[in-house]
Amino acid sequence: MTIGYIVGSATTEQATALLEKKIRNGYYVVVEYDDEKVLGLVTQTFTGSPLLDNNLSDIEFIQKIKKFNNSIPYFIKARIKLLCKLNNSLSRPDIPPVAGSPIRLATDEELRSVFSNGEIKVGKVIGTDVEVKIRLNSLARHLAILAATGSGKSNTVAVLSSRIAENGGSVLIFDYHGEYFDSEIPRLNQIEPKINPLKLTVGEFATLLELRENANIQYRILRRAFKQFVEEVNKGIAENTISFVELNNNFVQLLSDKVEQVSKDEKRKESRDEVLNKIEDFADRYAELIDFTFGDVIDRLKVRSVNVVNLSSLDEDGIDAVVAHYLRRILNARKENKLKKNGGLKFPILSVIEEAHVLLSKEENTLTKHWAGRIAREGRKFGVGLVIVSQRPKGLDENILSQMTNKIILKMVEPTDKKYVLETSDNLSEDLVDELSSLDTGEAIMVGNIVRLPTLVKIDKFEGKLAGSDPDLLKEWKEIEEIENRNADTAFWG
Repeated sequence: MTIGYIVGSATTEQATALLEKKIRNGYYVVVEYDDEKVLGLVTQTFTGSPLLDNNLSDIEFIQKIKKFNNSIPYFIKARIKLLCKLNNSLSRPDIPPVAGSPIRLATDEELRSVFSNGEIKVGKVIGTDVEVKIRLNSLARHLAILAATGSGKSNTVAVLSSRIAENGGSVLIFDYHGEYFDSEIPRLNQIEPKINPLKLTVGEFATLLELRENANIQYRILRRAFKQFVEEVNKGIAENTISFVELNNNFVQLLSDKVEQVSKDEKRKESRDEVLNKIEDFADRYAELIDFTFGDVIDRLKVRSVNVVNLSSLDEDGIDAVVAHYLRRILNARKENKLKKNGGLKFPILSVIEEAHVLLSKEENTLTKHWAGRIAREGRKFGVGLVIVSQRPKGLDENILSQMTNKIILKMVEPTDKKYVLETSDNLSEDLVDELSSLDTGEAIMVGNIVRLPTLVKIDKFEGKLAGSDPDLLKEWKEIEEIENRNADTAFWG
């Protein structure tokens, strides 16, 4: 059914249409010309009146017309982004449509041929019942999920993660706020944020100690003490002269003794004392984090599961050290598996970093940024995918964001965020970025190898409950009021 016609000049990328009725931005249409069917996307609609043009400055004239005849003639126009020919290759249009070419809404069958060819269903094409399925293998080229607060990021992560697990995959979510750890996600594998010091690098341990980058003497003392400590402990474990219980109970004292030993000839005693103080402070803050029985995080990861590390009890330095350590172990273990086949981590994995603007900040150098950058560059070859999730895109490191070939972008209104996303994306056009402000909650634009064409999708609603869901304020206030009333009655009657 024809809904309009091409008017004015057009290119192979964009055309203007005069419509018979209003349709919303984000709808897919088909333009038919030269025996071709070309799929297009409505990116902007606007109305006007041939009677009341833009130059009219006489409001009394309008009032008289309204009084005489309340029905003022108007027109509806739309800008259409021309995407591809509806053929097997979805090739680009090679000639523009001519004026008068008819336009109709794309049929469900036509949309399915374009948007339903993947393995993982994430939602439906906006305004239709056509399923949007993404191509799972393309996630090896990484993904950014970006949106304003409250636009549906957590729901998107939950839907995507649970369905990857259902299809035999493995996802690891670094759960910044504890949203997923106690959720109703199926195939959930909960991992407490434990660290075995024997698996840490000196840099990771220095971060936990909050050792400043320019504290060269302190870092030298710590490096020598920590390396000797690890060597001696590993030897003691192998010879059964040291137990894990002893290590957990006396770790701080054993390491402090080693600091004293390696720094006995150090002229600046205050540097040694500062390292000792930091070790004691570390023990107060992260006593529950260190566990020599934890072994290697690689052994805690499960395939066909959504693995979740609960980071909500840690401060930013602790989160940075844990995430960086786990990413390093995952990348190295996957490399080992490729070389030895039977060693390392035996299955590919997708790592999800929540609040990525904190850990992957363009302003600060963090351990996580180093290892996330390594995975962004190298992970595809070893089956380590990276998903970064953020409500502040402009705060993200541009080198890492630009390597996220795939993007799911929900509602975004901040102009500087939209501009930054556009500048760091090869496959995102300005007209699509302009569309972000008009999206409803849960609606998104998907671009990259995970879909064949830019896709406007309504993300499915996650069926379970997330711990971070918006609270029912009225219900909680009502419950408090009822408790206070009961207590008052009890006090009155004794």
